[in-house]
Amino acid sequence: MTLPSADDVNATRLTRFDDAITAALAETERIDRFRDIINHYVTHHDVPEADVAAALALVAQGETPLLLEADAFEPPRRERSERFERDGDRGNRNDRSDRSDRPRRERSGGGATATYRIEVGRRHKVEPRQIVGALANEGGLRREDFGAIQIRPDFSLVELPADLPAATLQRLEGTRISGRLIEIKPDRFQRSAKRPDRDRRPHRD
Repeated sequence: MTLPSADDVNATRLTRFDDAITAALAETERIDRFRDIINHYVTHHDVPEADVAAALALVAQGETPLLLEADAFEPPRRERSERFERDGDRGNRNDRSDRSDRPRRERSGGGATATYRIEVGRRHKVEPRQIVGALANEGGLRREDFGAIQIRPDFSLVELPADLPAATLQRLEGTRISGRLIEIKPDRFQRSAKRPDRDRRPHRD
């Protein structure tokens, strides 16, 4: 799948920032009150209004940066290449079937992963890049935090760090993709996001 670049994520964040400003400007009564306060500050401190607006945006944003650095989503090319070569030498899928039900695996960035379920799927016309972009935006996740993503008809499975902080999950609970609340939660069936479930019957000698 094609993961979003830092520019893609930044474009989405700027669009949301613009939308927040537009929504705030619609509250005319409250805007009028703050306009008087800003005018008072500009007059008494001799500061351009644009600088005051930038300072207020900084205060509202807090310690979390609005825009990502260009190298924030730089793909781990060497690790990805080595993993591809390693997987390519493991034979056919039947040789790997005994690992597909493991709830946690090691991801390329280090550390175990767990499979999470989100309530958007193929019928909602969702794509992997939308999932990655939304979770990265809302949860502050990095490119290497994502493992396999599988889109099912009514839901999707995403591999994320197994030690995902509760605060991050709480932020992701209100995330929407394609206008739908994702309702993210650990996959209780512990299915692998690498490929669909298959009937697993005992092999006969």
